[in-house]
Amino acid sequence: MDDIKNKLHSDYYTKEFINISKYLTDEYNDILKKIDINIENKNYTYFEFATINSKVITTRNNKKLLEEKDIDSNKYLELLNVFDKIENDYNL
Repeated sequence: MDDIKNKLHSDYYTKEFINISKYLTDEYNDILKKIDINIENKNYTYFEFATINSKVITTRNNKKLLEEKDIDSNKYLELLNVFDKIENDYNL
């Protein structure tokens, strides 16, 4: 049992299999850069994806920041849907 738990824990932090960049348009990348998220053309670990996704989700509620950064709220909702799709596609 401990071996399974250790492998799952290790995979969470080390197994790079989530390709975020293939889901993003230039417009979505620009939005992410405005909130200080830079997505590289590489595979991410589940931990890295969860960290990025968490920031995307929490920023949604910061309407003042979205306005200050000149981010269209409808486009931001589309971006959230993209991250939902990534979760579904990778069964996260």
